[in-house]
Amino acid sequence: MKYTFICSLILLASCKGPQSTDDLSGVYTSSYEHEFGKTDDTLNLSKANSTGNVYQIERHSGLIKKMDGKEFPKEIVTETWTLDYNPEKQTLTEMKKGKTIVWNSGTQSLQLGDRQYLRISNK
Repeated sequence: MKYTFICSLILLASCKGPQSTDDLSGVYTSSYEHEFGKTDDTLNLSKANSTGNVYQIERHSGLIKKMDGKEFPKEIVTETWTLDYNPEKQTLTEMKKGKTIVWNSGTQSLQLGDRQYLRISNK
């Protein structure tokens, strides 16, 4: 009986949900429309090194500009950011320009300014 109880505790402790809250790596998307057009953003977030809290984001944005009711061809913009993750505050800080991205483990999303990026897959 004691052995079964201990094994059950070990099994319970080793079980994780579909995702660890410490693992931010994945693909996040956001779509938004504004007066000048539409933008579809994709953020590919991955660890930059295996030991620290440094992450890298490859941002791919597809922008369709509008002017006077006319839509222009889609433009693709790609950027790469290096970020430092603070697990206590659950924030990622971009190292060059100081952008702050907030990680929400409950919704599995990233918040950059007023834009929310939802996780669509894990890496």
